[in-house]
Amino acid sequence: MAAAFVIVFACAPPPKTVANLSSPTPSPSPTPTAPLQASSTPFHGGEVGVAYATVALAATGGVAPYAWTVSTGALPPGLMLGPDGSVSGNPTGAGSFSFTIQVADAGSSTASLPAVIGVAAPLSAGLIPGCAQYCRVELGCVSVCGGFGQQSGGVGPYSYNLTQGPLPAGTSLSGLSLSGTFGGLSGYLKFTVQVTDAMGARATISPTFWMYQRISLAGNTCTGRAGCKVTLAYTGGTPGPQPSAAPIGWVGSNSCGSVAPLPCPQPGFAVTYQPGLVMVVLTYQANYPATFGTLTVQITEGNLCASGVHCSSSAAVSVVG
Repeated sequence: MAAAFVIVFACAPPPKTVANLSSPTPSPSPTPTAPLQASSTPFHGGEVGVAYATVALAATGGVAPYAWTVSTGALPPGLMLGPDGSVSGNPTGAGSFSFTIQVADAGSSTASLPAVIGVAAPLSAGLIPGCAQYCRVELGCVSVCGGFGQQSGGVGPYSYNLTQGPLPAGTSLSGLSLSGTFGGLSGYLKFTVQVTDAMGARATISPTFWMYQRISLAGNTCTGRAGCKVTLAYTGGTPGPQPSAAPIGWVGSNSCGSVAPLPCPQPGFAVTYQPGLVMVVLTYQANYPATFGTLTVQITEGNLCASGVHCSSSAAVSVVG
């Protein structure tokens, strides 16, 4: 019997593959190309109640992104620092405000920017006390009687514009005052003036002017020995305190010398008042029983046109001793 040979071929095992595993290397942090710096357009002044025009801050260098903060001091109340480094808002308080804005980058570098913002009080305008109800003036009085308003706050320069009504005849607007000489008819009128400041804020004021006939004193003749009495009538003027009268000039005739011409001396002066009348008593100087000349008397309004200024009128009194 034939022997059978079975040849068995053994399969060689596959070669082992060894994986080459390596640990990941972290990416390096960005390296800034330049040092971090902060800059801005100039910080300008503001005014309470007027929107503050945006001031933009900028950062260069360092590693973006940037973060902005107020590191010292404080912005004016009503203003805010935006995440983009802009300052804007609507100021609500006046004063001078110092602060420092800091910018930080992603690499923990910082840069600072000190600044100051001045905020003006809000613009306002009002009538002066003498015009709280009416501004009383006399026809023929000059611009010193024309002041009617006062203002505060705001930022100059200022402009003034008539927005309603006519001005009194003969006058023109000069700030919160009228310049010129009051003319036209007696009576009253009201007008409105608008004040505008450099920041665009506005305030209005509306005075009422009462125009009265100019005070006028009439002359007369005073006759008497050793002295004389005379009544001078006056008209016009503004209501209020009583006017006052006083001598402001004397021209004596050359008839008071017994031997040679000698000017007569000015007599003594006393006055009393009634509505519309000035009663003057003149007393001649001793040894001059007969006095001749012309005395100029001035009547002055009791109401002020302006500080220390009054309207007045004068008249001549002929003295016949």
